[in-house]
Amino acid sequence: MAESRNSDEIWIGDVHVANIREEHGHGDRPFIVESPNGKVLKELADRHAAEVWIALHTDTITERELG
Repeated sequence: MAESRNSDEIWIGDVHVANIREEHGHGDRPFIVESPNGKVLKELADRHAAEVWIALHTDTITERELG
């Protein structure tokens, strides 16, 4: 993950489950969902869709990324 890009950390309780960042000028899917370690998980059209996707996949993300 490029640290120079703005991203918002998404926390569930005290667990950092994902980041959402906006890629300016990247077509119809400018919102990128990343794991806490920077792996791209999903690209979505808007921020709300990214937040909903994270909410639906939190268990899978935390199991895969945090063990």
